[in-house]
Amino acid sequence: MSIRGLLATSALFLALQFGVVCNAFAGDPGPYRLVFLDISEEPYQDGQQLMIDLREIDQLSADWKECFICTGESKEVGNLYLYTVPVGLSVEALRKAVAGDDAALQKMQKVLNQFADADGLTVNGLLIYQHVEGKVTVYSLGAVPGDKLHSVSKAVKVKLLLSSLDKLLEQVAAKIRRPV
Repeated sequence: MSIRGLLATSALFLALQFGVVCNAFAGDPGPYRLVFLDISEEPYQDGQQLMIDLREIDQLSADWKECFICTGESKEVGNLYLYTVPVGLSVEALRKAVAGDDAALQKMQKVLNQFADADGLTVNGLLIYQHVEGKVTVYSLGAVPGDKLHSVSKAVKVKLLLSSLDKLLEQVAAKIRRPV
């Protein structure tokens, strides 16, 4: 083989290798697919209504630049399972899981991992809302077996502002591993 042929072959080989490497890093996991569930006890069960109100926002106030969960402002969240909860997710088991029960955590994660909606879409994870007197905590649990439970909290007097809820959801959802 001539020098030109060798160089051309080497250049083609390197171009193909570079293309494979670039392709491996070019992936985007796309929008989140999340389940939202309020595990608060009475009289603090306000998470579902707050989330509904947040999802219905069409226009943000001047001091609120971006919305993670709003349907009118964000493309970050594709599917949000707010009214439909995967069969097998239990408020009682999730309360145990956030209290540190590893068996309950693994059971709930298994339910998430096996869930697919009517269109065959799976979920990335679960957002768990818990309001107790003086504090709201949002937990995230990824659908990948072995993922840890993550949480963020905010002190509240009565209830959380929608912008604060959105920020907590964004922070905790960022901890969920999503396959490319």
